[in-house]
Amino acid sequence: MLHRRATLSLLALTIACTPTASDPVDAAVIHDGFSADQAFVLDARPPIDAARDLDANNRGSASDPTAMPLISRSVPAFASSGSAAPAHDDQPTSCWSPSSMPAWIAYDLSSAHAADALFVGWYAIHAPGWLADATNVDQQIPTAYTIEINTAPSAAAPPTTGWTEIANVAGNTHGTRGLLASAPGANWIRMSITASSGGSNPCIDVDVHSAPAGASDSWLFMGDSITHITFPYAFSDFRARTSTAQSGRWPAVFEAAIGGTNTETALAVIDDTMADFQGRYVVLAYGTNDHAASFHMNELIDHVLASGRIPVVPHMPWSSGSPEGVMINAQIDAIYAARPEVLRGPDLWAAFEGRTDLIPVGDVHPNDAGRDHLRQTWADWLVALPHP
Repeated sequence: MLHRRATLSLLALTIACTPTASDPVDAAVIHDGFSADQAFVLDARPPIDAARDLDANNRGSASDPTAMPLISRSVPAFASSGSAAPAHDDQPTSCWSPSSMPAWIAYDLSSAHAADALFVGWYAIHAPGWLADATNVDQQIPTAYTIEINTAPSAAAPPTTGWTEIANVAGNTHGTRGLLASAPGANWIRMSITASSGGSNPCIDVDVHSAPAGASDSWLFMGDSITHITFPYAFSDFRARTSTAQSGRWPAVFEAAIGGTNTETALAVIDDTMADFQGRYVVLAYGTNDHAASFHMNELIDHVLASGRIPVVPHMPWSSGSPEGVMINAQIDAIYAARPEVLRGPDLWAAFEGRTDLIPVGDVHPNDAGRDHLRQTWADWLVALPHP
């Protein structure tokens, strides 16, 4: 199938808020299918030191992201069927979708400068985000797949031998996912899919980043419906806005928000949500659905830190429908002061204060222009961070 277009509407998102041969790999399969004898790296996360190099905004140098160069854009791409080109263009509404299963897609990375570690992100463009329905035929999610690398030189077609498996995933339930792995000397990468949601053919984009500092520019956005309707992969230009502001920057972003949630309900799901995330930063964009007397941001931060990741906490956005916003943001300010290990996110209250043209009176959700403004605010914040 050629160049598919996303049909998932923002209205639907709002409602949804609530075969080539490869060498065999003789290795024990462990959690998420990664083999015990592969040089697999979960993340080279720096230790969090509250006393280390903090600036006036509580942004420690140990927490500052380092860009992961996107090396798969416009490289030669091949597929078992269907056009591979849409999988690595800059259009999130296009995808590679094979005409039959099983299927594979491969990139020739020999012309790209890659580190010994790679971060591979795939995105099912019809899925609502990280949290998806693996039984839904319309979401076209890979549910069983492998990822392999090969050190063979560039050629007119992918090699038929010499492949080394770096991931073997079965029972996937996510609509998007990332892999950080050691890949010294890799000139080729291949994703082979044997099953997809509801028996469908998958419809995905695949990005490959050089990751010399680990998953240092990979972000899991947790939050409520404001985040959910602003950052869905197929309708979000956040990464493109970031690249415009900082040439060559293309962060790996995974939207994992749930409509109607707050810090209390997030506590019940945060560990499961983070379990398969091989990245460094977890955004906790909550507050709009909270009461100041029962705001559990500190507990969420504890869970993120216990997982070895870095929590990112923005101010909750202003709206005329959020009477407790000032009190909740005062608690967030207290967290900034007391917990320098927290990366201070953008001031979304200031970004929207009084802007009823962006968040209409009586509503808490940004309109189309408001969502554009929210993505730009996050992009401006990201590129303004100091880098190590």
